[in-house]
Amino acid sequence: LPICPAAGAVEAVRAFVAVEPFEFRVEAIVKIDAYRGEWGLDDDAVSGAARSELLGRLMERFETGFSATAADGSEIRFDERSARFLAPDPERGYVVDERETIPVAEGYAGLTLSAPLRGVAAFDMEWNWFAPGQERLVCEIASSGRPAARLLQPGEGRLSWKLDGEVVVPEREPVPPPVLRESRPWRRLVYVALAMLVAAAVLVVRWQTKTPAWVGALAIGGVALGGFALGHRSAEFVAPQGEAAEDLVYALLRNTYHAFDFRDESSIYDTLAASVGGPLLERVYLEVRSSLELENLGGPRVRVYDIALRECGDFSADTASTGGFRTRAEWVTVGELTHWGHTHERTNRYEAEMTLRPEAGTWKIAALALLDEERVQKTTRRAVAAETEGGSP
Repeated sequence: LPICPAAGAVEAVRAFVAVEPFEFRVEAIVKIDAYRGEWGLDDDAVSGAARSELLGRLMERFETGFSATAADGSEIRFDERSARFLAPDPERGYVVDERETIPVAEGYAGLTLSAPLRGVAAFDMEWNWFAPGQERLVCEIASSGRPAARLLQPGEGRLSWKLDGEVVVPEREPVPPPVLRESRPWRRLVYVALAMLVAAAVLVVRWQTKTPAWVGALAIGGVALGGFALGHRSAEFVAPQGEAAEDLVYALLRNTYHAFDFRDESSIYDTLAASVGGPLLERVYLEVRSSLELENLGGPRVRVYDIALRECGDFSADTASTGGFRTRAEWVTVGELTHWGHTHERTNRYEAEMTLRPEAGTWKIAALALLDEERVQKTTRRAVAAETEGGSP
């Protein structure tokens, strides 16, 4: 049974499951008109306080209308939820309906529950929520594997799913540590110390018992000066060059976007702080997060799965930090998000001037000036087929 495009779907309630590396998300789209009779929606439109009340009632049905368990049998609990009115869009599937008054016959509600789970490879679900008179429900499942769907009916709402392949969880790119170069800046004083010792020895030989006291002081000074010259060391960071600098820039960029693979704020900040310097951290967090959000869709963010460093050059020393350097870089990010049955693909191109500095034993992005940005977004509908059994997709 092929799945119809979103705008042409006939089911009053439709279900979607998104299995991402660090998130398990369940979504539902509901036709408001399906509850006209049960809830006494006599008016032709909803507005004002009725909007919030209606979304609240639907969310209550959603939260109590299904249960999901992980592969180990533990119940999946959701700690983030959102509800909004939607409008079908021929290009993007659904967008947020921002009208103050929404006709009941045209109204759709989009409901989302999410849990910050890592590496879900299988789950079981019991679905019991069907709109009045609804005889079937299609639950679509999006993951890193093949898209799949299950056809559910009242009294037959159990489904099982298992990933057709290995679970791939993104990890931090290795970052080479800063290189320290040791030196003895006072080593030339060794020659002065030797000269003092030789002079003291010559004077002792010449004057023997009549050697004045200051000759001894001269010898002691020579020993002290030599010890200081040989014992005093200093270290400074050495900026990488050429390909090593490019690899470092790529690793820090990759780890910056990897931070947003997580869904809980503490993990995002901790991961981001390992690649971005303190004064810049908040700005990068806000700007990258904004760039990964889909306009007029709300909810989840695009996950960047690939970065290409196109150019990296114009290296120069950072005068504010020993070993730091500045560079001009151009890179492209490629990401996607499956949301309410549609896959949104996004490619962004950036050009920026960056400053990298060693900090607390590692390299970090200390300054970033964005020079140019180009965004490309495409929405597609993945072909899936519903299965009547709860086996593997």
